[in-house]
Amino acid sequence: MSIKKIGKEIKIEDLLEEQLRREMFLESGKKFRYIDDWDTVIHSVYEIPIEYGGYTKRVCDLKFLKEMVDTLTSGGFEEVKRSESRRKQMREFTKTMSMYYNLIFKMKDHKVGYGALIYFPELNPQQPERSKGIVLMAKCVVKGGNVEFTYEKAKFDDFLIEVKPYIELLGDLYRAHKPT
Repeated sequence: MSIKKIGKEIKIEDLLEEQLRREMFLESGKKFRYIDDWDTVIHSVYEIPIEYGGYTKRVCDLKFLKEMVDTLTSGGFEEVKRSESRRKQMREFTKTMSMYYNLIFKMKDHKVGYGALIYFPELNPQQPERSKGIVLMAKCVVKGGNVEFTYEKAKFDDFLIEVKPYIELLGDLYRAHKPT
């Protein structure tokens, strides 16, 4: 099943929100309620027209990124879970690539989840890690039965310099706090 079969009203924010809902074990969003093969939907991110308006902020200025680092460094949580997925350069997608990165914190009285979709609209054929792209971040706060999503957008000119160091920092901080 592809996005085209699901509906044309699907936006990239919907995919990221649904991915985060599933990672946080929340009820599925209305648009994706009857979809069993979620991997196929995630794979079809390439079929969604992405609006690039609003991607003016730099990655280093993302508020959600700072919140994730601050939460991991403070240790002010009961549990933390991380997941990531990289869509490598598959044969049919040699010009684009996407990655997902999620961190979910369980606090005493609420949960906070952060999800990031890192999308490379045009890969640098000689050095894919030096490609430019966009980052869409979602934050989900679950407290007292209420679920609230907010989003942030950023762009980058060089993944290796502007994004990868943050992924490595978050990974190092996560490993320092994960249960052994």
